[in-house]
Amino acid sequence: MCKLLNMVRRRVDNAIADITLKFTLSALWNLTDESAATCKVFLENSGEDIFLGALKMFRNNSAIETKVLGLLNNIAEVAKLRRNLLTENLMDELFVLLSSENIDVSYFAAGIVANLASEGPHFWTIQNHSREQMLEGLKNSVANWKVPESEMVAYRSFKPFFPLLQTGMDYQVQLWAVWAIHHVCTKNPKRYCHMLLEERGRRILNDLLEYEHTHYEIKNYCCLILQTLPNGV
Repeated sequence: MCKLLNMVRRRVDNAIADITLKFTLSALWNLTDESAATCKVFLENSGEDIFLGALKMFRNNSAIETKVLGLLNNIAEVAKLRRNLLTENLMDELFVLLSSENIDVSYFAAGIVANLASEGPHFWTIQNHSREQMLEGLKNSVANWKVPESEMVAYRSFKPFFPLLQTGMDYQVQLWAVWAIHHVCTKNPKRYCHMLLEERGRRILNDLLEYEHTHYEIKNYCCLILQTLPNGV
């Protein structure tokens, strides 16, 4: 991990956006996927600062932005590490990247915001961008996405999404999660419909449908997802 981070730091410092940088970012992204321990090591070795530098140095380079945000999204999935990501500098970057024309960039920026916002209003302590402002940006981003023709991202599990789908959660947070689940279930139903059933995701979706205060847009996505599953709703 330290060697990989140092490799990224050297290329960021020298503004080198080469294949080695992209490979290293991909390796770090994979290493932190659903691995809280590796995410913690990443933060302990100043990984967030290095990656924030990469976002600033390689602005509008969507290939690099996607990999950086994908890794930060992995960290945002770990509840006990979220406080490390709630900084003015990172929120400044995310606020802009939510509106990126590249759906991959916008998607992962929205995922980070959704996970951080899921902690509730008491958690949001920064001043530059309010929680409400970031949630509004998240909602607008999802509304503007055009569904890509192919599977945009691969997931090992849906379990990181389930805390975002609690009844009573802000609907903007839920919106990002149901959009993501619907996307992969329609693009690769053989893999993801089985995964969702195996992880008892049907129950979570039905709970949202039955909860009277669930936003209508969330209910609509829940129905669409359930229709992709064997026996539908």
